[in-house]
Amino acid sequence: MSPDNTVQVTSLPNLAQILPYLLGHYPDDSITLHAPGPNFIDGPTMTCPLPDDSAEWKTTAKTAARRFAAYANDQGHNPDQGVIIYLTCEPRSEQTPWDTAALLAPVADWLTTELMEHRGVVLQTIGLVSNRWWAYECSTEGCCEGEPLPSPDDPTSITAQMARLGRTPGPRTRDILAEFRPTTADLEFLKDLHGATSRFKGRCATSAGRDAMLSTTCAQIGAAINQFRSGATALNRALTTQLIVGLRDDVAVDAGMIHADEDLPHARRLWAYLARHCADPFTHEAVPILTLFAFTTWRQGDLIATRLALRDAITIDPDYELAVGIHLATIDGEDPREHLAAARESQARRTAHLQHAVQIASEYLPATDSNAERYRQALDSATLGYVPESFTAHQRIIDRYSTVDIIRGALADLRSGRPQISDEVAARIILGLQDRATRDAALSSGEESDLPYERQLWGNLARRCVPPYIDQAPPLLTLLGWVAWRQGDATTAAHAFTDALDIDPVYRLAEIMLDGLHADLDPAPILATAREAAARFAASRADLDNL
Repeated sequence: MSPDNTVQVTSLPNLAQILPYLLGHYPDDSITLHAPGPNFIDGPTMTCPLPDDSAEWKTTAKTAARRFAAYANDQGHNPDQGVIIYLTCEPRSEQTPWDTAALLAPVADWLTTELMEHRGVVLQTIGLVSNRWWAYECSTEGCCEGEPLPSPDDPTSITAQMARLGRTPGPRTRDILAEFRPTTADLEFLKDLHGATSRFKGRCATSAGRDAMLSTTCAQIGAAINQFRSGATALNRALTTQLIVGLRDDVAVDAGMIHADEDLPHARRLWAYLARHCADPFTHEAVPILTLFAFTTWRQGDLIATRLALRDAITIDPDYELAVGIHLATIDGEDPREHLAAARESQARRTAHLQHAVQIASEYLPATDSNAERYRQALDSATLGYVPESFTAHQRIIDRYSTVDIIRGALADLRSGRPQISDEVAARIILGLQDRATRDAALSSGEESDLPYERQLWGNLARRCVPPYIDQAPPLLTLLGWVAWRQGDATTAAHAFTDALDIDPVYRLAEIMLDGLHADLDPAPILATAREAAARFAASRADLDNL
């Protein structure tokens, strides 16, 4: 503070009352360590929450003292110049303020001992409980124990001095935390969130699925911001659950960081709203959301809310790099606009890539529209009547030819302008192609004029591999990728092969073809091999017919 704004801290009551002005908020249930500077408020300060379990207080106190000594030295302030300790705690049920103050007394001793081991000198230890103060360094019995904080009417009180300077003490920690911490769990909502999590995992089984979900999440973020901008205070349950699980994607988190300054209040309410819905056992889902809340409040200049949200995020996941990075940036006094510019640049690049990837994958990505349930039911029914594990060797051979005949019929329909494939026929082909010999027989080996129809068929069938039948998609994706490669569409081919391997990492044909594509090999030798295999398959059918 300048000389005109000097605050006089001339008594223990003043020392007790200045804490919320020192921090900008009142730290509920915390240890605060402060090394006073020339105007007292100057100098390094650190706050550490006291765990709910008092058995952990000793470890917490020792750790806090060590960290503060190191931090003070880093700030160019030797702790041997003096440290003030503040201990704040509210009484639990059936406790009086004096009971709580007595519980805090050992914490004062642990902090003092640990600071002394790091050459720290404790000037005073103040306990604050229920608007009363204790001075633990005072050795006079009955003195400095449970005195009320000075009245604002006292012109020498810190409250009065700060009021003359136009300053307020700021909110309590518990009021700030209430903005973004879950309270009572809504069991029905948590059930819906569990379902959304399962669907998210299913749809993200492939790269194309992840890209599609990411595109959806980015659009939903914008829609939610618009709703809050229009005055909404809540979102419908479906959108809430989808956003919570969608923000698991780091790219979606980047998209949540880049809103314009005028939208920061709306973004803050959105992230707080979502974080409040991440009750146990979904607290881990809160980490990216708390980080977005922290970045938003940092941009708003609300460092207290920023640090409290980051503390929660890092406590849940100490390895979440974005939260740790923002935390360190706030400590170092960096400008959030630099991080915002980097996020916007990164998001612009990713958006262009994402739009291209989603456009490619739309050809074969499992359906999520009203048709999805119909496709699933068709596969359910087909699976009941199609049990290849029970086939004899002869039945298996017959089934291969039968599947290939059905495929040829479907292609003939496409050539003749009948693009619709019945659900029953589609399901039968999908199941039949799980046999690798059948898949090899279906591998495109015909003329180039047939390629558009083959591509249309494999894309149609791949879109029908909806959860829980996503694991049936690799042969369809591999067949599609091969057709695309023959057509010179290396991009789609690479996406299709990659998605097949995402589903089944040891799907050998997709792996071989993807390696060949990456090596820029000519597909002609593979085509020649496929044609030879098709000829052998056709010839062996004549032998079968003569049995």
